[in-house]
Amino acid sequence: MRKYFGLLSLGILVVTFLVLQSLVGKQIGHLWVWIIAIGYVGAVISSWYSAPGFWRKASAVILLLLPLGFILMIGLFIMGSGF
Repeated sequence: MRKYFGLLSLGILVVTFLVLQSLVGKQIGHLWVWIIAIGYVGAVISSWYSAPGFWRKASAVILLLLPLGFILMIGLFIMGSGF
């Protein structure tokens, strides 16, 4: 069962994205931050306890690239060269 935790980690990220997309346009205040945090922490825990293999590596790479991409995008907007 542990060998599928890496795949579960990716599934958690997809479900988190779908939940956030379903809430677009609704007044949820700062709840979106909690949704992202809970989804990300759940994915990290799932990836951490997965058996070594392809899915663990794939989920680890994605879990590293997501925050880096977010920080890069915020930095681009601050510098004035965002899209």
